[in-house]
Amino acid sequence: MKIIVLGAGVIGVSSAYFLACRGHEVVVIDKNKSCGLDCSYANGGQLSYSHITTWASEISFQNFLQTFISKNSYTSFNSFNLETISWLYKFYKNSNNSIAQNNSQKLYKIASYSRSLMTKFLDNEDLDFSYTSKGILHIYRNKTTLDKAISNFRKLDISGIRPLIYSADQCVEHEPNLIKALDAKKLAGGILFSDDALGNAYNFTVNLEKICREKYGVKFIYETEVKNLLTNFKKITGVNTFHEVFTADAYVHALGYQGDKLLKGISINSDIYPIKGYSLTTKCNAEFIAPSQAITDIENKIVYSRLGDIFRVAGIAEFGANPQMNKNHLRYVNENMIKTFANYGDIDTATYWSGIRPFRPNSLPLICNVKKYPNLYLNTGHGSLGWTLALASAKILSDILDNKSNQEFDFLALENVVN
Repeated sequence: MKIIVLGAGVIGVSSAYFLACRGHEVVVIDKNKSCGLDCSYANGGQLSYSHITTWASEISFQNFLQTFISKNSYTSFNSFNLETISWLYKFYKNSNNSIAQNNSQKLYKIASYSRSLMTKFLDNEDLDFSYTSKGILHIYRNKTTLDKAISNFRKLDISGIRPLIYSADQCVEHEPNLIKALDAKKLAGGILFSDDALGNAYNFTVNLEKICREKYGVKFIYETEVKNLLTNFKKITGVNTFHEVFTADAYVHALGYQGDKLLKGISINSDIYPIKGYSLTTKCNAEFIAPSQAITDIENKIVYSRLGDIFRVAGIAEFGANPQMNKNHLRYVNENMIKTFANYGDIDTATYWSGIRPFRPNSLPLICNVKKYPNLYLNTGHGSLGWTLALASAKILSDILDNKSNQEFDFLALENVVN
């Protein structure tokens, strides 16, 4: 079967890989000059297989709204319209305890599957993407917040997650660079999720793209922007680009928010909203050292990752698709890094990046076949977990396309995507 995959980020390239492994003829189309240049480029790098609490369950809706008032916050609006209000209302509905826990359990099924696939993948393919599997330490500034987090994980009752509870001193023993936060009395303790890992998503995508091309014959077409999807109201009949029309037997949409207008053009409602994230990257070496332990700062919504010879700091939730960088958010990321660690690489080499992530109000991605157009498949809406869920999402998608779907993920078919 000939399949066109729209999007050459980590989701699209992973989808192409599993489809090509099944023997399909795969063509990937992307508007950029090469793969991995949007959300996959400079994200936090953390493979957060155990961080499966949804955004709606992680923060009370009241506290979430209060963060917008603060001048120094991890979140903001750069646009506010009816679409924003509608999305926030759906987000609010998903903050109900029972709904949020149910969504978290679904997320864990995908995440744990992704972890097992990564293990198999590393046995079969030779990729260099600064992968380490030393777990992720979630740090907490406030003891009340730490106690609540411990209680929430116990309520979820997911046997596959075995967190280790650390005191503030134990956190510093585990990562000495946290001594600065301890001395400032800004560290209450932490939770180590030992099954989690780290990896450079961009390097992974670039190397996997090479494997797809050289080993499985996947064709990549770059600098080709899609204008719209063509239909006969029963199925997709082609992909109309600014260069030519491409046709195939089946089509996979893996464009994230960037391609959401294509779905709206054929009356598909993805419930995706653009939420921009930011990152800071410094170079590190024996002279300019940086934390070696992957860390997630829960209250400040920031992740810290040592990826080979770079140190990456990422976070922020800026609502809207404004491409301009917000200097206040860059300052927020920078100041939290400096206040938290004794060492953080060579600050003079710092580079900054932002990317628009495709968030859904229930935090569940769309991995499904579109009933209205039987030859159209979606693999999008992963929010901040695209890198974490990439392999599972691609494998599940390839199973669905080949009618070999796993009943464990039948809940994904229940997501409504038609207006």
